[in-house]
Amino acid sequence: MHLQHEGHIKAVIQELVKSGELPGAVYGVATAKDIIAIGSVGFRQLKPSILPMTDDTLFDLASLTKVVATTAITMRLLERGAFRLDDLVSRYLPHDFDDIRLRHLLTHTSGLPAWLDLTSVPDSSSRVTHIAKASRLFTPGTRVLYSDLNYILLGYIVEKVAGSSLDRLFIQDVAKPLGMHQTRYGPRNDGPIAATEWDAGTNTFLSGVVHDENARSAGGISGHAGLFGTAQDLLIFGQNILRPQTGWLSPATIAALLLPRTVGIPGELRAWGFQKPHPLSSAGDLMSDQAVGHTGFTGTSLWVDPTYNVVMVLLTNRVHLGRSSNAPIRLRPIYHNLVLSGLEQ
Repeated sequence: MHLQHEGHIKAVIQELVKSGELPGAVYGVATAKDIIAIGSVGFRQLKPSILPMTDDTLFDLASLTKVVATTAITMRLLERGAFRLDDLVSRYLPHDFDDIRLRHLLTHTSGLPAWLDLTSVPDSSSRVTHIAKASRLFTPGTRVLYSDLNYILLGYIVEKVAGSSLDRLFIQDVAKPLGMHQTRYGPRNDGPIAATEWDAGTNTFLSGVVHDENARSAGGISGHAGLFGTAQDLLIFGQNILRPQTGWLSPATIAALLLPRTVGIPGELRAWGFQKPHPLSSAGDLMSDQAVGHTGFTGTSLWVDPTYNVVMVLLTNRVHLGRSSNAPIRLRPIYHNLVLSGLEQ
């Protein structure tokens, strides 16, 4: 398969770099069999010195951690009989979570708030207690409200069930079996890194240190954020969703991962862990209803569309010059439209 519009994709990104709306980006496209395009545009860092973007730049993947690490590890444990997704959270974390089940965490239907400041309670036990005391916004299963808290809890649950830390579980259950050699939890200083936001505490731009404050205060390892990785590794991850016969996850598990789980519930359409295409998603206008994807606050994006046999990755350092830039948010659906309309056999 060939990508017809790669030159146009580069031109669109270059225009945003030239206008100052975006420091830089790495894009990647793959089929189940081959990586058919990967390229870099702009700069991985503008301050304090200018450094060029490269195809192998490491990005703070932010909330892509939720799917590439925590959801993937959860599926591996599910296949081993470690739990059922209908199990109550209180079975694993000794608090009253008001009938919240593992599937509610996976689909963001728990009723928990979207966010809490946990920086003053860095240890896991105190964090679980703090989250358990939070007001419930709705009955579990009746609405979709995206929340980091769901994946902070899910991260603690898989650690408890597996008897190992998330960073080790990621290497053991995801990175090593898939050959994702450049992706792991930080801190990172082992390659070109896309700098994120200015940090007043250290008087420098964050580079190789997780941007998310709740993850950073927990040592950089969390169920909702903390991974650093490359476009190529994310393409490899997506390829293994397109080809379940590889044996990493069973065909039954992959098929279950693609299903919409929040049909008829107010809020965005979600699968286990992933988003599904819907009007407010970054999928664009051409994605099939089989597709799944996710984004990260730092400017990262991964979508997999089995109907068209394609993985699409777009990594930007959106927050390097502040959080106000929405250029990458608009760029994502345009990028996906260009890729899908430009695929040729």
